[in-house]
Amino acid sequence: MLSSKILLTALIFGAVVPHTLAVRYDANGGSDTIVVNDNFAICDVDVEINMRNFGYTIDPQISVSVGGRSITLLDFECPFGVIGSTNLHVVFDDDASTNPIDCSSVDSTDGSAVQPFENFASLNGEPSQGTWQLIPDSRNSFVSDALNQWAVILTPCGDGAGTGDPHFKTWANKWYDFHGACDLVFISNPKFSQGTGLEIHIRTKARYQYSFIESAAVQIGIDILEVGAFGGYMLNGISNAELEKMDKYTVTHEKVSPKQDVFTIELGEGKQIVVQSFKDLVSVKTVGAGFEEYGDSMGLLGEFGSGKWLARNGTVMSNADDFGMEWQVLESEPKLFQTQRVPQRPVQCTMPSSERVGRRGLGESIAEAAAEKACEHWGDLKDQCVYDVMAAGDLELAEAGAF
Repeated sequence: MLSSKILLTALIFGAVVPHTLAVRYDANGGSDTIVVNDNFAICDVDVEINMRNFGYTIDPQISVSVGGRSITLLDFECPFGVIGSTNLHVVFDDDASTNPIDCSSVDSTDGSAVQPFENFASLNGEPSQGTWQLIPDSRNSFVSDALNQWAVILTPCGDGAGTGDPHFKTWANKWYDFHGACDLVFISNPKFSQGTGLEIHIRTKARYQYSFIESAAVQIGIDILEVGAFGGYMLNGISNAELEKMDKYTVTHEKVSPKQDVFTIELGEGKQIVVQSFKDLVSVKTVGAGFEEYGDSMGLLGEFGSGKWLARNGTVMSNADDFGMEWQVLESEPKLFQTQRVPQRPVQCTMPSSERVGRRGLGESIAEAAAEKACEHWGDLKDQCVYDVMAAGDLELAEAGAF
């Protein structure tokens, strides 16, 4: 098995975090199986097949299966008596613009993308590890000699994050902003760690035309860690308490600088929940997120495995402001912060002015040109960096990282 990885890097408060966009696994020779040893939650699947002299009868069918789950890639009916043989080289991709193959388009040899007969959505959030098998239907004349090569291309789910001005990254690596000021459900998963439960709430604050995350609270079991500005924290309501464990998980605190503090909850096998502060900006991120920890989670990061913006009733939402409002902490939900602050439900989140005065507001002392210069190495995330540098009023944020 050969694999190749395409990597994108982003910075989250100083740490370089690789985000794997796609991992390709190729079969050896003409084998109809691919063993994937990597174990991550799947966010997208494509399958490429290259067959020569693919023989078909009235109703050819090809499926791919893993872990007892099967997806039909090709299934069409030809008029009675039509028997053919063709070379077939395509990539089955849910996002392809070309409709599934039928009897008139079976002769596809250029490796172009086509929609599968059944989409891959049922594999979203499922584990990648296992034996993937290409399965022909017994009704056609497919034989192993016809299979030249095939591959599965898997996109892992990314780690979720909430940071800065404030920006949120869903499990599917998609960024969006929500500027409402209130208490919000970042992650909620009552089934975490065999029912121990995980709740992460964030508190956002409006200032001028901006808002930002001013504190975060993480609850595992009955233990609650609350982190605020300049690394101020409480464990179970006790300020600056000794940090050892939350439930069975180790917690550490590192003071990186007078402006920056990092709190890390170790979930095992390199998986973490990290809460950080830079001056009065707070961020939360997951590291090594997998279906075991977050498969049943809901909140601002969306549905695990797809990143879809799901409302509490499971419907898909499309507007960022509506989605953010949906995940304001309800009266019936636990209150993780030691002090209550308005607004609280039934009063909705306070939204800032619809107009931003240029890119200024929180950081009036930082000129836009200086922020642009400090953030020039951020690539596609440059605008987010500029907003956050100006929000903090501190050019050092561009080097400490806000994403």
